[in-house]
Amino acid sequence: MPAYQKAFVLMKVAPGHEEDVVNDLMKIPDVKEAHIVPGDWDIIAVVSSQKEIVVPSDEKVYRLVLDKIGKIKHVQDTSTMVSQFSRLK
Repeated sequence: MPAYQKAFVLMKVAPGHEEDVVNDLMKIPDVKEAHIVPGDWDIIAVVSSQKEIVVPSDEKVYRLVLDKIGKIKHVQDTSTMVSQFSRLK
């Protein structure tokens, strides 16, 4: 059974473009959830990346944020938190 790395990407977005960004996020296969939230950050995306022997999953998350999420139109800033241990119910 493959192992996955989960990360949470917080985004600041140009005002009024939150739904546009969520729609673009959901086109990225590794983005599993996207939530518009009140507060300092506008959107939280949940990313799940399969762990591989050749490329560490942390690096895959890093490349995903830099090469795809950060380049979505209207995304102004990101902050990424990589989960080290999770428990699901």
